[in-house]
Amino acid sequence: MPPKVIVGTLIINTLLMAISGITYPVIPLYIVGSGFGVLTAGIVTSIASIASFCSQIMWGYVSDRIKRRSRVMLYGSIIMLLFYTAGALLSNNILAIQLSYIFSTIGSAAVGVASYALVADVDPHNLNRNMSMYWAGGSLGWATPLLFAGWLLKTYGIVSIFTVSLLLSVIVLILTVVLMSIDRGIAIVSTKRSVWSLKPIGRLLRNGVFLILYLSSFMFMVGDVIKNIYVPQYQAYRIGLGESLATSILSLASWFEIPAILLFGYVLYSIGATTVYIVSLISMSLYLYLNSAVGGLTTASIVMASYSIVWASYITSISVLVPLSVDEENRGLALGLVNSNFALANIFSNIILSYMVAIHGYGQTFIFVAIIMFLLAIAVAITMLYRRSPLRAS
Repeated sequence: MPPKVIVGTLIINTLLMAISGITYPVIPLYIVGSGFGVLTAGIVTSIASIASFCSQIMWGYVSDRIKRRSRVMLYGSIIMLLFYTAGALLSNNILAIQLSYIFSTIGSAAVGVASYALVADVDPHNLNRNMSMYWAGGSLGWATPLLFAGWLLKTYGIVSIFTVSLLLSVIVLILTVVLMSIDRGIAIVSTKRSVWSLKPIGRLLRNGVFLILYLSSFMFMVGDVIKNIYVPQYQAYRIGLGESLATSILSLASWFEIPAILLFGYVLYSIGATTVYIVSLISMSLYLYLNSAVGGLTTASIVMASYSIVWASYITSISVLVPLSVDEENRGLALGLVNSNFALANIFSNIILSYMVAIHGYGQTFIFVAIIMFLLAIAVAITMLYRRSPLRAS
């Protein structure tokens, strides 16, 4: 039974990330390309991120309390189906497009955090293997639509983006229903009586190791926001590569991420998850700095491909460290909080970053964030490696 659950969640995450890959980078590009400007695109993305941030924490908490991850996934897939349908039917209305995108993130948050926690529930002793497979599938899903997302937008318009997302959501819903019939028992994370209160959040925030992971993960995700939104804008509109080529280059990292994630998952315990995590923070700093020097197709492709190491080292290590840093009764909430950092980074960073880009340009913005990332990596290294962190040997 566990292998079936792993395969099911892997496929669902692959499809979920495919939906993200065709909507998250493309919709801001559509807004900017339609003449509404980078500030408007940043505001829309930030609002969507607020919905995603709150939803991931809420759904993670709910999945802990009801002890059925797949039921939360079912709720999420239905929400996605409804709002992608609305977006496809009302694609001529810019407000409807924005609202459909924003509300669909509530559903995708439910599917994402619940499936993430379900993988950790299946076999906590093989987190490196299971999580590496889970996220390798995610990279495959993210990379595939990026190959044609820009072309699809340019050729058939925004309606095609919502239509593809709708079709993928239907498949996610069907697979979730199937998964519900085979995950009984596995999804029950504790035999203790469920209590609905805010105490679990308080316990997590008093957990020093988790707090370090949470805060540093947030800053990493600021870098990921730059990679997914501002680097393609820089390549498309400043370097002059165009939307189609910029989104295709964005997919390069994801294709290389697949073997990189599997490799890191294989060697994670021998190297140490904490060490790999620190390496991911340093490599993010280097990646952002190198993007400030990109001037053409060749350098843009090489630097983007190098992001595979950045992401693979981060996602494999954080996926092991977080479940090990908390008790199993709060695993869904902990993973929801960390997973929501991507949305939280969008909420706060998009408005700030778009303003910085408008005033100082893309290159200077990349360098500034790179410096902050490097200093953060040093601070985390000192704290976790030299202050007797419980995860030092992880």
